[in-house]
Amino acid sequence: MIEYWINFMTTKNKIALIFIGSGLVTGIALSLVLPEEKLVIALASPSALIGAGLAQWSSNKEE
Repeated sequence: MIEYWINFMTTKNKIALIFIGSGLVTGIALSLVLPEEKLVIALASPSALIGAGLAQWSSNKEE
C-alpha cells in the first residue's frame, strides 16, 4: 500500500516528507535525551526542518 502512494508522489512531495520525517525523529530523539532546560533551545532546528517540509509540500510550483 505504501509503495503505491510513493510511486505516484511527485519528487517535491517526497523531499517534503523527508524534511518532515527527519524533523519529527530529531525532535523526539532530543526530547528523550536532553533535560528540559536545554530542550527549549534545541527544538528550534527540528521545528525548522518540519516548517521547510510543510512549505515545500504546500508550494504551488511543480517540477
